Amino acid sequence: MCTKVLRHSKIKVEQNKRKAIFNNTNREEFEVSEIDGCVVKEGIRCDNLVSNGDNSVLIELKGGDVNHACNQLFQTASHNKVIPLFRQKVGFLVICSQYPRFDTAVRKAKDRAAMEFGSGFHVVCNKGEFDLENVVKISGPR
Repeated sequence: MCTKVLRHSKIKVEQNKRKAIFNNTNREEFEVSEIDGCVVKEGIRCDNLVSNGDNSVLIELKGGDVNHACNQLFQTASHNKVIPLFRQKVGFLVICSQYPRFDTAVRKAKDRAAMEFGSGFHVVCNKGEFDLENVVKISGPR
């Protein structure tokens, strides 16, 4: 089973010391899908998809290669096995070990997410705690 339905107060996805935590104070249903190795078993893909209400966020938990993370997220967003899992709005989140001060690939990814999906593309170092609906926004998760 690639998707779990959770009602915890904090919905957490983690890998290699990187983690994203989504607040769920009302203990609503969140769907957490394992993309890498479960929904999609070959090709370029991201780690997870977290969904609640009208919002879905594709997540890549990465060491330092932010450029590759950008590619992984967009490849996943166009995958025919992942698209049916999306809710109305789709956002993008990279949790990485280090984030370069200026990165052209990230700037292009932010622009692409805004133009193609009307949503946000955000990069955060090591870990973060978020409200899912804010990650989808172009203005940012915080």
